[in-house]
Amino acid sequence: MDIAEPTRPGLRPARRGRARYAPALALAIVIAALLASTPAPRSAQAVGRLPSCDLGDVYTVPRGYDDWSVTLVDRLLRVEKDYLPPDLVNVREAGIPGGGRIRAVAVDDTRAMARAARAAGAPIGVWSAYRSYAEQVQIFNGYAQQNGRDSAITYSQRPGHSEHQLGLGVDFMSAGGGNPLPGDWATTAAGRWMRDNSWKFGWVNSYPRGKGGTRWNDRTCLRYEPWHYRYLGRAVAAEVHRSGLTIREYLWRNHTLLDSTGRSAASPTPTPSATASTSRESAATTAPATPTARRTTAPPTANPTLATGSSTSTSSGVGAPVLVAGLLGLVGVLALIGRAWSRRRMR
Repeated sequence: MDIAEPTRPGLRPARRGRARYAPALALAIVIAALLASTPAPRSAQAVGRLPSCDLGDVYTVPRGYDDWSVTLVDRLLRVEKDYLPPDLVNVREAGIPGGGRIRAVAVDDTRAMARAARAAGAPIGVWSAYRSYAEQVQIFNGYAQQNGRDSAITYSQRPGHSEHQLGLGVDFMSAGGGNPLPGDWATTAAGRWMRDNSWKFGWVNSYPRGKGGTRWNDRTCLRYEPWHYRYLGRAVAAEVHRSGLTIREYLWRNHTLLDSTGRSAASPTPTPSATASTSRESAATTAPATPTARRTTAPPTANPTLATGSSTSTSSGVGAPVLVAGLLGLVGVLALIGRAWSRRRMR
């Protein structure tokens, strides 16, 4: 009879001890199974090796107006025709001579830079600043008509690919010195000062000389332009300076986003934000623009590839459906354990 059960010393305490740890053991089993069955999180990957210098038309990501410090345009990546920064102001608000407009986010640092250059006896001015898509069409077509398209693309960006359209690219000059394009502006007092000090104020030369001092640079896919600088903000400019990379290399490796196929993930047309911040959020969607390659005389480098182990954003790693299924399984296991324990206590 069952009433004899209590006369066996130690049996019921042993069962009670095993049952006490059963829920914890079940929980550990469920969690282990959950983690083992969950695929690795998909993340937005940064480009690894640089692409070739072939021409293309891929919408860059990120390119929201708040992503100004990490938006990359080059021979492959571009922005829309109607990309128009919402905070353009006259360069004179930065206390620097010249004409044109720049984004307001660059005004304070530009003012400080102009003051420092003036104090060093190397005053600077602005030769050319913001250009709209239409203005870049006129400039590029003018060069193409004058020297041929194959030549023009080596020293002038096609419309949509210019840093000037970002409101962050500026062709500087010596204050009162006129056109900086003839000769080598880096040999002037203002040019030398900018080369050595501009990064401290958030500005970096976009198109330095190539390997061995050549005028063509495979890393920028453009000819040497000692007068052309891009505003990145002090933090990013310092990172670029420390890295020894060009702007194109640094942004491509660390901030340019791709989808899982290795193509740039297109995002909606940027809309003005209430404030121009350094946020790097971008709403990426499908339908990437397909690059149309055009071989140039410049020697190509590697094609775009995804970097292994390099990412700019990650997810939690556990999808909602998997998590819910795991929790339901846990509840079921605990219910069975509770029922078995109740039956044992009733014996």
